[in-house]
Amino acid sequence: MNTLAKRPIPRIVDAVAEAEDVEPAALNPPLAEVVDPDALETLLEEPTASELEIRFTYRGHEVVVDESGRVQIS
Repeated sequence: MNTLAKRPIPRIVDAVAEAEDVEPAALNPPLAEVVDPDALETLLEEPTASELEIRFTYRGHEVVVDESGRVQIS
C-alpha cells in the first residue's frame, strides 16, 4: 500500500483551503458531501498496472489525486 496515498482527504481539504485563503473548517460543503472519502482512499490503496488519476470538482476547483497521493488543485 502506498502510504502517501493512504490519507488523501486531509491533503485535499488543506490544498483547497490554502487556494481560497480560508481555514479548512470554513469549507462548505464539507468534502465528504462531494466525494466518498472511503471510496477515494480505497481506489488509491489498490495497486494498479497503469497510472491512476482521480479527478473531481470541489468548490469550483478541479482536484486531481494521482496514485502516489499527490494532490493538485486548479
